[in-house]
Amino acid sequence: MAIAEMPRPAPKADEVLIRVRASGICGTDVHIYNGGFTASYPVVPGHEFAGEVVAVGPECSRVPVGARVAVEPNVPCNNCPECLRGEHHFCRNMIVPGVNRSGGMAEYVVVNERGAFDIGDLSFVEGALVEPLSCVVHATERLGVGWAEHVLILGAGPIGILMGRLIRARGAARVDYLERSPGRLARAAAMGLGEVYSSSGDIADKVYDAVADASGSSALVAEAANRLTRPRGRVLVFGVPHKSGQIALDHFRIYREEISVIASFTSLKNSIQAIDLMKSKTIDVSDVVSHQIKLSECPDYILRMQAGDGDLRKVTVTDFTN
Repeated sequence: MAIAEMPRPAPKADEVLIRVRASGICGTDVHIYNGGFTASYPVVPGHEFAGEVVAVGPECSRVPVGARVAVEPNVPCNNCPECLRGEHHFCRNMIVPGVNRSGGMAEYVVVNERGAFDIGDLSFVEGALVEPLSCVVHATERLGVGWAEHVLILGAGPIGILMGRLIRARGAARVDYLERSPGRLARAAAMGLGEVYSSSGDIADKVYDAVADASGSSALVAEAANRLTRPRGRVLVFGVPHKSGQIALDHFRIYREEISVIASFTSLKNSIQAIDLMKSKTIDVSDVVSHQIKLSECPDYILRMQAGDGDLRKVTVTDFTN
């Protein structure tokens, strides 16, 4: 990783130029740094960002100069078989800032106008949470939480916290957490959504209607499916695993007790929902960001996240000066 001077990008006909005001470091950025997630190298990372539109291409008509916007990074082609089936997040030609083109860890970035969404009076720091919250919305829809269900979330990082709040808002009676970091476990306990555990061995067998993974641990996903869910329970694979991860399932138990293993990848046009959830205060994000840093500090914080620093929640770059 390095901090480098690059030319200011110019928007194409259907693009807008954004002066970045807040850009979150995601666990996926750590995977990209480690080579554990498909990306085009070299790349300027950052796919969770918000800022001010300072220029627009001649074909742009929806987003004006001066607009305060969050960015939905996944820009589909709308013409491949997956897009034509309405599965835009599987687009074969997807353009993703921070993954296969320059992203938001920069003073300026260009994005397709279709990926820019007005955030109104939300702060730019809140705007940088639109992308992760939109992923949580899609994941929660995939999980299909029912009224009064008991749910376990594996991992109490920023994504796990957002997911717990949304699952509770959708009618769950109890949301428990499994988290090994003492700091994160204490924060999960303070929310008062349910019980918290530091070891899966402390959890009884077959107690949950649904288990949602926000850790990326293959072993925990397997334990959730093999032991922790009730008959007809569901397990959501949501945390980003390593590309070589393998899940060892109890084949007979999955069959005999009709366990559903469901996956959720990124979001599916959920940015408007995420913005409205924050504007309406349905989902509180005020305590999600723990550190606001300079761009020059970004490499150090990626390494701290890589090392599992439990004092970090969401780290957001908000100062782009030298």
